[in-house]
Amino acid sequence: MIPEDHELFKKHMELYECYKKHAFIRNYSKEVYNDLIHLYTTYVNAKHTFSHWCSSCRMELVNYLYGWYTNEENTTWYREQEAAALLAAAAPAPTTRKRRTSTK
Repeated sequence: MIPEDHELFKKHMELYECYKKHAFIRNYSKEVYNDLIHLYTTYVNAKHTFSHWCSSCRMELVNYLYGWYTNEENTTWYREQEAAALLAAAAPAPTTRKRRTSTK
């Protein structure tokens, strides 16, 4: 993978994160679409076609492309970020306060 394409993946990663968290994508211009189509046809599948006007096609493009990208063994920077987040989340939770019972 050439460094320019790696930078494009990093640049548009927010689209994938927005799709995974909220199930929709915002700020998806024609230029972004062209970048993602370039990456998809270069690395994933050169014969598959998507339509810029079809909203489900645009979401599938982002989902397929970044699903491939995050599962690739060559791209470790995303996995390192996930591992750091998991370590932070694995810290022991503070004990919760319990309700005091009446002694009548």
